[in-house]
Amino acid sequence: MKRVESYLFKLLVFLAITNPNHVNAQAQNVAQEKTNSSTLAFPDAPQKIVVCTGWHALCSASPDCTMNGDKADCDCMRVNETHIMVTSEIQDAAVKRLTQIKCTNVHPCDVDQAPVCKAIKYGQYEVDNVKYVWVSTYSYRGWCALLQRNLQACYPDAPDYSGDSHWAICDGAPCTENRNPSDPNRPLSCQCRVVENTPFVGMNGSCSGDNGGIMSSMPVSAWDFQNNTYPFPMPGYEYVQGACAPLKSDPLPPR
Repeated sequence: MKRVESYLFKLLVFLAITNPNHVNAQAQNVAQEKTNSSTLAFPDAPQKIVVCTGWHALCSASPDCTMNGDKADCDCMRVNETHIMVTSEIQDAAVKRLTQIKCTNVHPCDVDQAPVCKAIKYGQYEVDNVKYVWVSTYSYRGWCALLQRNLQACYPDAPDYSGDSHWAICDGAPCTENRNPSDPNRPLSCQCRVVENTPFVGMNGSCSGDNGGIMSSMPVSAWDFQNNTYPFPMPGYEYVQGACAPLKSDPLPPR
């Protein structure tokens, strides 16, 4: 259960919609939720996610990340909207410590209050003695298109499996600007964590990356393939789900 719980907020995302006050209100409600079992059992535990605003790198379904030792170089987008940072994935050791001390279940941080938000916004996110202007987090940019890309459950340890055994998790990854990006829509290069031989979600109906690379993705436990949704409450997803749905009236409930 802990393993599944640790993945719940990875990759995923927060909604930037036309009414930011409404989004922020939703974020505040999530941050202040104290009725779940985790909060009650561990009131001083670090907040699982914090919500930030502003520029960040977005590596959603980067299809051809290149293996580079124990990391993967992924070409990613740069976007300016509300986003989520998973506190356990913060790679700046000092910022991670400050964030997890300040932002707890019993005293959650509001939008942009977490130290990591300030570090990202002001280019003070440091990994291996290098400060980075760009950091990979997660938001809902382009999610409707991603949802329609025929998500596939990939089990590398399954008999007769055909696909990659490695995949990349880009949450909290430091990023740099590509001088000559092959894809102008992905002008950033992020150094993402590589996971091996664990189930993941494949894109485009495939478990293999493009051009001999690996894909950035999420664990298979983070998606309900039968109902095409998250298997847990995801902040803002109700708006994305509605945005992705066909434009039509919903049936009235029985009276």
